[in-house]
Amino acid sequence: MSDDLSTDELSTRLRELATANETPPPVAASGIRRLGARRGRRRRTALGAGAATLALAAFALAMNTGGTPAHRQTPPATTPRLPSPSASPSYPAPPPTPTPSPVTGTVNLGKQTLTIDGRVMPITSGFPTLVSAGPLTVSAKIDLTRDSAGQLAKDSCKVAEPYVVELHDTDRNSFYVGSLACAARSGSWIGLDTKDAVWLYNRLTPGDTLSAVAPRA
Repeated sequence: MSDDLSTDELSTRLRELATANETPPPVAASGIRRLGARRGRRRRTALGAGAATLALAAFALAMNTGGTPAHRQTPPATTPRLPSPSASPSYPAPPPTPTPSPVTGTVNLGKQTLTIDGRVMPITSGFPTLVSAGPLTVSAKIDLTRDSAGQLAKDSCKVAEPYVVELHDTDRNSFYVGSLACAARSGSWIGLDTKDAVWLYNRLTPGDTLSAVAPRA
């Protein structure tokens, strides 16, 4: 054999040399596993924190640029619809005011009657002397409980009903028709029965005209 070492001897010496110089590991095998698990948890935590940071950064960027997430966009404002005004209810037109028929009447001082619309009313008292030729016109309707009657003095007349009609002749002379009984000098007047006086007051209206027949001389 040569002086050189054989292959087997060389391998044996190398193993011995490695064993002699082998340094034991600073951490046991179980510790190494725990260390690896701890490093894994740190890595996962770091990844989660990074994702959260990226999300917050994106939200802040959207807020700063005036953007709004699509799912929270404010719908466009719409003009409110006002209820249409309801149609005004239609009411029937009021019935027309009936126009009173024209008065047809005559004061006949010769016969001592007053005839209106065919109703003949006897003149019970009074001798009017201021009646001139021509028509007579109803100038006023007087309620003696509240109105004064010019020449007709209350202290000189007895009145059964306070309703009196004042007539004017063409010369604007006045005389009065009603349920009157007056002194001879109290003025021109025509006395009627109470019922006739009230009916006449209700029938006549200022502006109505009556014909006049003077007594025979």
